[in-house]
Amino acid sequence: MNRLEHYWGKYYPQFVVTSYWLLGLTNNFAYVIMLSAAHDILSDQNSNSTDLPKHNSTNRFDCNELSTGAILLADILPGIAIKLVAPFFVHKIKYWKRVVVVILTNSASFLLVSLTPSNLKPLIFLGVMAASFSSSFGEITFLSLSTLYIRTLSITGWASGTGAAGLIGSFGYAALTSLGLSPSSTILLMLFIPVLMALSYIALPTVDFARSRIYSELDTDSEERDKDQTESENNAGSINNGSLKDKFKLLPPLLKFMIPLFLVYFAEYFINQGLFELLYFKNSFIKEHKLQYRWYNVMYQLAVFVSRSSIKWIKIKFLPIFPILQIINIFVFLSHIYLDYFPSIWIVFLLIFWEGLLGGGCYVKY
Repeated sequence: MNRLEHYWGKYYPQFVVTSYWLLGLTNNFAYVIMLSAAHDILSDQNSNSTDLPKHNSTNRFDCNELSTGAILLADILPGIAIKLVAPFFVHKIKYWKRVVVVILTNSASFLLVSLTPSNLKPLIFLGVMAASFSSSFGEITFLSLSTLYIRTLSITGWASGTGAAGLIGSFGYAALTSLGLSPSSTILLMLFIPVLMALSYIALPTVDFARSRIYSELDTDSEERDKDQTESENNAGSINNGSLKDKFKLLPPLLKFMIPLFLVYFAEYFINQGLFELLYFKNSFIKEHKLQYRWYNVMYQLAVFVSRSSIKWIKIKFLPIFPILQIINIFVFLSHIYLDYFPSIWIVFLLIFWEGLLGGGCYVKY
């Protein structure tokens, strides 16, 4: 640790940005993999046989019997639950213990989904739910921890890293499966992610080190510094020790952020998990339906990465524009599904890229 402190002191900004970039990457990776693999998870995803999976062949959509929206629910609901209840107790758990929980559930998600036979769908869904819990609990943990560092370093690294998770995860899954690796083997290969998360957390400067560095750079005397620290601790204590009723009073001012975010992500997931599967071009240069689905996810995640990495350069003040435009996207995609008027899959790729720009931009602007 003493050796690390030497390098922390010398390269503090680089350590914070890099560690938070990697934490953002590894935290969202399992979540992204489950969504990218949704079409395979619902088909005979653990089989290496050449038999075609069962599809609904009564129309042109070539769907699985169970919609990929089922994977979305398993990948979203546990995360929503933990985000609703965690603020009322999570501050009582030490950070390192939270990180251990995140790493263990992250590992369990890859193991359950990759090793469970495809006929045991409930166990596979349990693995997807573990990924959801890991990602959401990790987000709560690492974002609250980021306030103890210089936010322009930690938040910038986190925002870009979470965007990179989508791009690297979706592209890696699509590329490896396109090269012939089975979906189950590809997911099992991702077990290096929790290991990388643990190493990234170890490399992150400790809270005590970060606090001492900030204080040493302040141009205030020790008396003013102590006063500021005492006020900060008192404010934090009043929030953490307040009653449940007091904490609920903090919610109304946040609704102006919560409602637009809800609308953006509702529209986004409605498109990604409800409509992507219906966007099938039989005469495309990408012949297989499952490959088209995978590359739709890659295009979306590429756009998310671009928009999340633009946090320092692009400023948008009229934030309601995000849900408005994303809801318009729903009607554009729905109209094509019913009327089938897009002549090429490239138009869909461009629209998905636009959708991803809105989703990623909303995440960092609100």
